[in-house]
Amino acid sequence: MYHITTEQIETFLMLAHRKNYREVSEMLFITQPTVTKYIQRLEKELNILLFRRSTQSVELTEEGELLFETWMPLYRRFSDSIAVAQQFSLGRKKSLAIGILRDYNSERTPGDMEKGFKEYLVRNNLPDIPLSFRFLSMSEQREALRLRHIDFSFCLGFDYDTLRDVRVHTIARKKVNALLRSSHPLAGKQEISIEELKDETFVIISPAESFSANHVTETMLHKFFRHPRIRIASNLQSLAYALSQEGCVTLGNRHFLSKECIDSFIEVPVAELKQAGYEETVAYPSGPLSEEQKRFLEFLGIV
Repeated sequence: MYHITTEQIETFLMLAHRKNYREVSEMLFITQPTVTKYIQRLEKELNILLFRRSTQSVELTEEGELLFETWMPLYRRFSDSIAVAQQFSLGRKKSLAIGILRDYNSERTPGDMEKGFKEYLVRNNLPDIPLSFRFLSMSEQREALRLRHIDFSFCLGFDYDTLRDVRVHTIARKKVNALLRSSHPLAGKQEISIEELKDETFVIISPAESFSANHVTETMLHKFFRHPRIRIASNLQSLAYALSQEGCVTLGNRHFLSKECIDSFIEVPVAELKQAGYEETVAYPSGPLSEEQKRFLEFLGIV
């Protein structure tokens, strides 16, 4: 019997695909030494060398290639089976599956949402409807909606136009500011100009995660700078990592940060971006609604 953890398997598959320790650490939001530790423990447990490493490259061994080709489809089936089982369970219990944007600190927390919905049902003498929350990235939210694995998606208002048969409602609008480390020379100012950021490296979301968010931010930067320095983050998790570990800045706000590092950053208004903003939204599949879905929309004040 092998003692292998899902963390080791996920790290191995990610490193086999990306072949870059830094990228894997950012995507999984763990340190590079932790990536190394997981791989070394897996190799020791299997008594197999999985990677050939040098100062400039990471390559799979033949044994590693064989495991990657075998494990990747199994891991996908494993993940898909969990989603299917959850969906079956939710349907049987007449509960609602709610997608929450992973690593985004919205004021609308799952705990408050669950408590408020329960109080709404009791106040209106309605039967209990359990809520089940899934924490997903932007791209995962879109896929879960498309497959109808979730009933509602609480996300940023990006990319829903790529989906058919989805209804979207704005629940809040947030301002776009410069997000700077509290030690940054500009962090003490009440307002800055975009020109003062010309020498900074901006970290923005990958188009694979959100094409619209990437396009909007890149267009904004190219409007003000001829050759802006841009660093691509695969998701909000790796964006927060780049801000905290690599001295980048971003155009957004503190909701993009994890609670652990939020106190280390300052939002500073940018004069040219006073009218800029983004939307927090709730989305759900169009078409006939179940009674449970109707109750939840009533609770949100949408219908």
